[in-house]
Amino acid sequence: MKVLKFGGSSVGSSERIKAVLSILKQVYSKEKKFAVVFSAFQGVTDKLEIIAKLAADGNKSYLEELNELREKHIDIATKLPCDPEKLTESINVLLNELENLLKGVNLLKELTPRSMDYIYSFGERLSCAIITESLKHSGIECGFLDARKLIRTNDKFGKAEVDFTASNKLITEFFNKTDIVQIVTGFIASSENGISTTLGRGGSDYTASILGAALNAEEIQIWTDVDGIMTADPRKVVDAHSLKAVTYEEASEMSYFGAKVIYPPTMKPAMDKKIKIRIKNTFNPNARGTVIVEREPEVKFNAKGISSIDDVSIIRVSGNAMPGIEGVSARIFSALARDRIKILLITQGSSGISISVALFPGEAAKAMNALREEFKLEIYENRIETELIENLSMIAVVGEDMLDTPGITGRVLQSLGRNGINVIAVAQGSSQLNISLVISRSYLSKALNALHSALFLDRRKILNLFLIGPGLVGSSLLEYINARYKDVKKDYSTRLKIAGIANSKKMVFDKNGVELNNWKDILDNSDTKSEVEQFISKMKEMNLPNSIFIDCSGRGAIAPYYRDILDASISVTTPNKVANSGSYQNYLTLRETAARRNVRFEYSANVGAGLPIISAISEMVRNSDKITRIEAVLSGSLSYIFNRFRNEEKISQIILDARKAGFSEPDPRDDLNGLDFARKMLILIREAGFEFEPEDIKVENLIPQDMQNITNAEDFMNSISDMDDHYKNLKKKAEEKKGRLCYMGSFDGKKAAVSLECIDNTHPFFSLDGSGNIAAIYSDRYHDNPLVIQGDGAGARLTATGIFADILKISNYLGLTYG
Repeated sequence: MKVLKFGGSSVGSSERIKAVLSILKQVYSKEKKFAVVFSAFQGVTDKLEIIAKLAADGNKSYLEELNELREKHIDIATKLPCDPEKLTESINVLLNELENLLKGVNLLKELTPRSMDYIYSFGERLSCAIITESLKHSGIECGFLDARKLIRTNDKFGKAEVDFTASNKLITEFFNKTDIVQIVTGFIASSENGISTTLGRGGSDYTASILGAALNAEEIQIWTDVDGIMTADPRKVVDAHSLKAVTYEEASEMSYFGAKVIYPPTMKPAMDKKIKIRIKNTFNPNARGTVIVEREPEVKFNAKGISSIDDVSIIRVSGNAMPGIEGVSARIFSALARDRIKILLITQGSSGISISVALFPGEAAKAMNALREEFKLEIYENRIETELIENLSMIAVVGEDMLDTPGITGRVLQSLGRNGINVIAVAQGSSQLNISLVISRSYLSKALNALHSALFLDRRKILNLFLIGPGLVGSSLLEYINARYKDVKKDYSTRLKIAGIANSKKMVFDKNGVELNNWKDILDNSDTKSEVEQFISKMKEMNLPNSIFIDCSGRGAIAPYYRDILDASISVTTPNKVANSGSYQNYLTLRETAARRNVRFEYSANVGAGLPIISAISEMVRNSDKITRIEAVLSGSLSYIFNRFRNEEKISQIILDARKAGFSEPDPRDDLNGLDFARKMLILIREAGFEFEPEDIKVENLIPQDMQNITNAEDFMNSISDMDDHYKNLKKKAEEKKGRLCYMGSFDGKKAAVSLECIDNTHPFFSLDGSGNIAAIYSDRYHDNPLVIQGDGAGARLTATGIFADILKISNYLGLTYG
């Protein structure tokens, strides 16, 4: 025999009830005897409470509210298969009884818990009466069963305690005498004297469990509006998914900490009889759901879910004198117990100078008064002080064998730390079932998503990307990600989601990810004007986990905001050299901020586009290899120009061709003046561990002195042939020395220069061709033969791959994987 339960969301309208009838017909086709527990129709229990309070306040509008309730039930009933006149009469009989009761409450201006429980009972009595008649008209032989006849409780109205001995006897005797389906009222019961009681809000689950345990049911099914117990609240965690199975203990922990799928007391009767509970979705009946079963000892730890209590407060009792005061802990707990204040979490340092307790906010003020009264002498003597911390949330990571699984607590704390989320209190109980944490309420959604990504390794992880500057490089990156994303869905474990894009005119945001197939149209059609400060503000406001800011703007206007972005626990990656080539103090500040906020600042595309020059130098320094000298060609434009200049061509024509082919900046002077090259060289010197300022690099301007005063770009291009004779002479002198011209950077450990040099065939750069970049790095380890890194070092596509590599570095740092 099975016991099924349908909650209020499953019977919120006539259409939903019809779906339930369809489910029950399928069950009835396979077995003729089972029990179905129903809650009141959705919203009715709350409505009854409102009506009762209005009546007790002497507000005659309770009659209007009661009439609305009457109309709701009649409207639902008449849309179901039934005898409408007969069912309307039954509804009116019940509601007339309720009206008479409410008139008494209104006259006395008194609403006792006992009266409230009786008023509550009408919700389930109405829903079950309507559904029973509808099932009969649908061909299912069934009877209406008022649970007050079978479930006995004490008289603690509002949340009565069940007398299982008496209840089990009544339940078994009744069901042994019937062979038809029973439609049972959930939530309500009665005392030994026959007075109506309730089992607590959510108690319909409990009713089903009580019946199932008494009848040794094959299975208890809880039908609700989700596909089972979820790994996290899907309204807060985008990648939450249903679990196949959990243990009774895990389900209890998750429901206690905010998972609303099942009422906490439900587990006990079923667990005692080892009856499995299955959570099913009324709106998706074919979904497998979640089964709650007894623990199998051979099954090792598996994180089952992340639950949260959105709003909690902490009271901290502290003082250097506390270790010398006898029984402080006992006095704290006794004071709170006297006022029946529920404690959610307790933490105490080994020094004993501070004890913190987490509470529901509604009890915080009462708890503070109780503790101040208890310790009034110690507070007066300044030996103890109490502090209330509000606007907090509590998270519980639930799963078996927490204490016996190395690294779980570390993984939890690390995932929060790397998203800039500070843990205010943490507790791990001896039950081995959960790790509980208290954080600022403003970070709750971000924390839940970060933890979910870190713990559920079988699911795809998400990086939230915010990009400014979808020009040549930025658009190439988006195209590259889009091309890879098709593979990501199939083969990769990390999903790259573009949560925000901005160009110089407009910006657009989407927490679910901007569609990359038509991002240009989406951005063009946006109504939001692009403002850097507003973009950054919105990015911080969205507060998404694993966020990365990408600056592809090519402008220096964004760099001053990097520190603010990093300080908001958002990682940064950029091909833009401005931030790293400014003052050395700013260079250090950005790294210190990233380290302090536990995020990453990656910029491998600053030098050599996709070449691993920066990463190679950084790795050498990390491995204690002292770099003594650096030589490099770091401009694809200048490399292209001087590599072609070995042939019988004029330098002016080569520059024109480089500009036309996109190898140089639109204004070639931005390459020829050597400043961009010098910035790249400066970054390498700093990465090698040297304190260097921009002015410490000697830069040779390749534009002849008599042409440096030309202000207009077109005027310069019209005069570019004036450079030919100058460079022809330089080339001739180099050839006389059996060498070639190479514009290169050099650093000897003290001095640095970017200049045009003559190199012979013994130099590592002599064979450099095309627009390639090259770096020769000398160190204690690479003393005679330098470490040489060579390859294409220019172009939007290559730069995009360098940025993509940085994104993956950040992903790995955050504990995520790719591929």
